[in-house]
Amino acid sequence: MDPVITIVLVVAAAAAQVNAMACNLSHKNGNHQCYGALGESLSLQLAADSSNEEIQLKKGFTRILHFKTGEDWKSKLHQDYVNRSEFFYNGTFRLDRVIEEDSGDYQLEIHNSEGTLLRKVNMLLEIQAPVSEPVLSHLCLPDGETVVTCSSEGDGLQYSWTLNGQNLTRSVAYDHYQNSVIILKSDVTESLTCMVQNKVSSSNSTIHLLACPVVSSQFPSVAVTVSVALTVGTLTLLALFLGINHLCKKQRSRFENSERCDEVVVYADVKINQARKQRPPDTETVVYGQIKMAVNPDEAGSP
Repeated sequence: MDPVITIVLVVAAAAAQVNAMACNLSHKNGNHQCYGALGESLSLQLAADSSNEEIQLKKGFTRILHFKTGEDWKSKLHQDYVNRSEFFYNGTFRLDRVIEEDSGDYQLEIHNSEGTLLRKVNMLLEIQAPVSEPVLSHLCLPDGETVVTCSSEGDGLQYSWTLNGQNLTRSVAYDHYQNSVIILKSDVTESLTCMVQNKVSSSNSTIHLLACPVVSSQFPSVAVTVSVALTVGTLTLLALFLGINHLCKKQRSRFENSERCDEVVVYADVKINQARKQRPPDTETVVYGQIKMAVNPDEAGSP
């Protein structure tokens, strides 16, 4: 049975949060993973103390920052970062209005005043779009089950569900609890919450569910019976209409033919009468005499 169900869109109790993004590279060596929120600020703790240290930050082969005690770091800042970055003497480099192009591989090198390499860090930076507020929709299946869909925008989305604050179990829902679509078993009600998150933000929405009705399996057969009955009745009425229409056309055709014949006779009479009126007077006298003799035959021998 194919369900024809009305879809209900619900946006309720929605909340979104963008995390303050920061990466601490001051005590690390080797490889490190960092995340940034698109359009937000990102703080990189490059060193615990910038005094008596030389700091150099590169992206690929492009040098972004070169700081050395007693020198103006802004003069050596790459032009793509001049209007959207700031370096603090506590060793923090802040990048504002992060864009997708900021994603990539970075190399950090820290030297002491004598030029000795103290630390070297490889950082992989990934910029993600924050999570939008989820939109929940649900529909009812014929067996009373409920299909709930959680829609959101962003990068690297991860989903989780709770019912009345408790994680979903097989007693109330089928598997795939970490997907954007879940199927709840029949008679499941109360508050359902969808949580969507990625590495830079999170958001959630909650709806109050009502029990879905169970649709009887007898409805389809009844619908088919009614449909067949209506079809037979329609064909019968159509055949009757065509038959009556055919008879009407046939009778109309005969009537029209009869009218045409009468018109010919009348038209001929009119023509003859007009012709008689145009004959000479002596011909009219002869015709009149013949008609008179035909009416009084006994007077035929009289002078």
